[in-house]
Amino acid sequence: MRYERRLVIVAALSALLTFVALEPPRAGAQDTPETAQPETAQPETPQPETAQPESPPAAPGETTTATTLPQPSRRLIVIDAATYGIDPVVGRVATERLRRTAVEMGYEVLDGGATIAAAQRLRMPYPPAPADLWRVTWVAQAHRGAFARIWASEGRYVIEMTVASLDGTGPFFARETAGSGDLREVIDRMVRATLPPPAQWQQQSTSAVGATPSAPAAVPRRWRERPREELAHPGGIGVRLPEPPLRRLQLSVQTEAVIGTTQGGFYNHLVGARVDVRITRDLMFGAYVGYANLQGRNERANNILLMIQGEQRIRVSPALGLTIPLRVAAGYLPFNGPVIRLAAGVNYAISEDWEIGADIVAPTFWILPDDVAVSLDIAVEATYRFPF
Repeated sequence: MRYERRLVIVAALSALLTFVALEPPRAGAQDTPETAQPETAQPETPQPETAQPESPPAAPGETTTATTLPQPSRRLIVIDAATYGIDPVVGRVATERLRRTAVEMGYEVLDGGATIAAAQRLRMPYPPAPADLWRVTWVAQAHRGAFARIWASEGRYVIEMTVASLDGTGPFFARETAGSGDLREVIDRMVRATLPPPAQWQQQSTSAVGATPSAPAAVPRRWRERPREELAHPGGIGVRLPEPPLRRLQLSVQTEAVIGTTQGGFYNHLVGARVDVRITRDLMFGAYVGYANLQGRNERANNILLMIQGEQRIRVSPALGLTIPLRVAAGYLPFNGPVIRLAAGVNYAISEDWEIGADIVAPTFWILPDDVAVSLDIAVEATYRFPF
């Protein structure tokens, strides 16, 4: 009996264990690590959210390629501004303002050494035509080139700006006037209106930047086909930049030492003023009136000298405003007689309004009632040019 009872107990326990093993698992504490583990293994989801804010500030409509590929910096070559009949300092001020504005716009501006090296390599004529500006931009491996011309008209500066671009657009032109007080502001405004922003670029022409200068395919077709004479000025063939306005009226104040070479030698001194009217840029006529302190027989004498004068200028260096005046004057000294004066010297324009000069060789003939006295004069003068 005991043996049979044990068999029944073992069979019951086996049936119970079989039932427990076949029962479906219930949610318990051991199931929690298995379900929580996938949740802790998902750090990738917040990461795109932290990386995405970089693209929306630039432009919401841009594609993902704009964020992955950074925008390359655009290089700009600036040719020194050319001045016509004005102080070269104006050109330097304009060039410096052009460079500074381009940097503020986001351009990488080539320094002076790189600019000169590119111009020498190309043997670029100066001032450059639009085609020359394009070519020197290409040789310098820049993206765009800028150049300005400045002259004077009606008492104001006239600025003409040219921009060449290797993406096939342009060339771009602008012309404005400015005074000495707002020259920098006008240059800044012209640069921002004429020079495209660095982001504005035709991608199909990017291959032209950095190409070998001998590759003819990179040259815009419209420039290759046009005659070079048409590219000398935006106006076309035969159009020149206007010369500075002719200031026809000027006033000179002069002091002159009269050193006599006859009659045992004598010394006279003249202080006077002269008004000149320009017929052309280098030919003028004037009238002189001056106080004359003369050496008399016993004492010094006071008198007034009246003369009319013709003058021809020889221009040594228009860029420096240096000229050689050749003068012929005839006048009359009361109680003495006629006076004839010849002179040659040098004059230098220190600004648009002022000029200084000296008569270095000035033989003068004093025709007296009974004799002719000869003197070698030396004179210095300051001249103001009226702006009309």
